Amino acid sequence: MGASISRQPPAPRQFRDMDADADPFLDGELTGAAVSRAGLAVVQVDLATLRVTAVSDVAAALLAGTRTDLVGHPVREFVADEPTGAIPLLATGRVDGFEAPRRLRRVDGKVVEAYVWVHALGERRPARYGAVMVTMQDTPAPELLPVAAHDLMVIGTVDPEWRIDRISVEVDGLLGYPARHLAGAPLLSAVHPSDLPELLAGLAHVHATGRGSAIRLRVRTRDNQWLWCRAHLSALGDSPRFAFTLRPLADQRPSATDRAQELEMRLARIAHETRTAGLPKPSDSAPVLADLPQLATLTSREWQVVGALAEGSRVATIAGRLNVSPGTVRNHLSAVYAKLEVGSQAELLERLRTG
Repeated sequence: MGASISRQPPAPRQFRDMDADADPFLDGELTGAAVSRAGLAVVQVDLATLRVTAVSDVAAALLAGTRTDLVGHPVREFVADEPTGAIPLLATGRVDGFEAPRRLRRVDGKVVEAYVWVHALGERRPARYGAVMVTMQDTPAPELLPVAAHDLMVIGTVDPEWRIDRISVEVDGLLGYPARHLAGAPLLSAVHPSDLPELLAGLAHVHATGRGSAIRLRVRTRDNQWLWCRAHLSALGDSPRFAFTLRPLADQRPSATDRAQELEMRLARIAHETRTAGLPKPSDSAPVLADLPQLATLTSREWQVVGALAEGSRVATIAGRLNVSPGTVRNHLSAVYAKLEVGSQAELLERLRTG
């Protein structure tokens, strides 16, 4: 991210020109089958017409209706709030997804509080379909398919000048940079110039709404190659600062005999990514790498545990949000204690306050 920025970048692989064989999310019948049998509260929307094209049984039940009550109807019939302005960004491929609290109007007319993540489906941009993942207040999140066993995620934050001030240790495995070497590195120098409009559009939505957004962009690796990643962006207070997560965006091609099952797995991965994107990041007040270099040794999961602990969450609550056992959370905390040279939660929180 430093000395290599003056070199001519290699030609990036493109995602935008896809046919139905390369991207099964373009096949409405296949996507509808995957959504309908998904064990998630998910609604598929045609982004050109903003009409519901498929719905899972879980989502239909949350909206007190049946598939017949929902499919073919405009999405606006089921939303009681004013638009956020993000749908046009999604429909034109400027962002990959966005989150928002919404008041949903059920089929029986009752208005309920919900939280939604809307995400583009497939690899082509602009996408043909979007998936609306719905959670209701006080409703436990469903168990996801086992898609996260090898989930590689980097968590980081930037300062008001968009220079990296915190980043998790996984950045070495993803991009080849030791985390400790990235303190003060300019984030924009790592982003492919053609993808800067998407980054700026996503950040504009984040800072205008205070809610997260997702984008796809190419990030420079240490050997000066470009790696497609999905980035989730979150605001840090009212400043220009923001937090981000990065995951590698695999060049997936349909290979399973049951393509609908494969698409269901992809829906589960999107649900997993959006769920973990909403977990706590390093807070605005936490020390930065320059003040506490040991932070460069923390993993993304350890950052999530520490962030949730700093918000006042208990171990059992953190375990539920991370979909792991309380023992696993305690193991993460023990690792953090060793890395930051503290002996208890109280000492850890004090260390994070004072740097």
